[in-house]
Amino acid sequence: MKTLKFKVVSFTGAKKHLLKSRTINKSSNIREEVQKIIWNVKKNGDKALIKISNKIDKTKFKKVSEACYNEIDLKNNYKKLDSKTKKNLNFIKKRIINFHKAIKISDFRAEDGIFHFIGQIHKPIDRIGLYAPGGKAVYPSSILMTALIARVAGSKEINLFFPSSSERAKTLMLGTAHLAGVTNAYNFGGAHAIAAMAYGTETIPKSDKIFGPGNNYVAEAKRQVFGDVGIDSFAGPSEVLIISDKKKGFKKLAADLIAQAEHGEDSKCIFVQIGKAGLEDLFKELDSQAKVAPREKTIKTALEKNSIFINVKNLDEAIEINNLIGPEHLQIIYKNFKESLLKRFIAGAIFVGENNSAVLGDYAAGPSHVIPTNSAARFSSPVSIEDFLVRTSVTEIKSIRSKAEYNEILDNSIFLAELEGLYAHANALKLRRK
Repeated sequence: MKTLKFKVVSFTGAKKHLLKSRTINKSSNIREEVQKIIWNVKKNGDKALIKISNKIDKTKFKKVSEACYNEIDLKNNYKKLDSKTKKNLNFIKKRIINFHKAIKISDFRAEDGIFHFIGQIHKPIDRIGLYAPGGKAVYPSSILMTALIARVAGSKEINLFFPSSSERAKTLMLGTAHLAGVTNAYNFGGAHAIAAMAYGTETIPKSDKIFGPGNNYVAEAKRQVFGDVGIDSFAGPSEVLIISDKKKGFKKLAADLIAQAEHGEDSKCIFVQIGKAGLEDLFKELDSQAKVAPREKTIKTALEKNSIFINVKNLDEAIEINNLIGPEHLQIIYKNFKESLLKRFIAGAIFVGENNSAVLGDYAAGPSHVIPTNSAARFSSPVSIEDFLVRTSVTEIKSIRSKAEYNEILDNSIFLAELEGLYAHANALKLRRK
């Protein structure tokens, strides 16, 4: 059987390679196809949704109501789940809720010489649209990682969309949706589902913000509707970067890379080895584990085509490589690692210690597994309770405590308004002088 071939580079070679490959190769064909789908759904609503779904997903819907599930439907599907599945889902639910309830969100209020108070208030986004991917796998975890947080934030309505799948998988998704507090579910996937969430149809309500990962078509659709509706992030292929100073015993770390590669052929696995010892042993483990993995072909393609193995001298070089990438998941296996170093790393989520794993972050760790990809960790954060809230600034003037101070703030504002040529702005303030 063929032995896997791995791309191994030095610190200098990695820097050159990473700087060249930083941008995503966006297909103009995908962009145009998605644009047509969105336009069709906007114009033709339910009719377009049915036609596109039947063509792309091979469904046989005659009307949208055949793909709609209300709260009673979700509850009935939850009842169909076996006790072991229910127990597992409830365990993970509790951990996600506990983590996000611990995040402190507080309204800000301060006294001011002019204003009775000045500050900010938070309120939940009313209507959330959730996307849970399908295709090569079914992801009830994605429902838990978004819907539960929306409920903690206080959102009133949560509408779930997921691609057509087997009856067994559909029961799992709908049952999980009930557990997570979803209001309605719709058995539509792809760019047409994003369009329906963004603009609504005769049957489907318009969302205020869309969450959840998906394939290239889903990601492109989210990019195109952004501005008309809020989105969580622009997602790319899933990725993990592992920094290790181990010299032997790579079974667990190889398994972590295999797990990441399992997501899809475009998954990115980066391994940064501090010191030269170890890589050959790691490659043997990867080769051995890939051969017996259920998704062998997908894993091998991801490891050979989209993965890179880098030798560096020390942790500082490892951090520099990591920060050029800004990975979705970062695992750190480093002897005597100091917590004070954490803020030097750019990453969506960090997992420290060999007994830890990005896979735990996918399920039961507690934080959401919807994490920025494709270097977006430089400016974005994992989905959290803050993403389901909007922040509004508030000021109040009840009475004028000091005419001099009040006129001073008016005069400064009047000066700037006139400097900008906005004389009606200035007049509105002049009328308030005391």
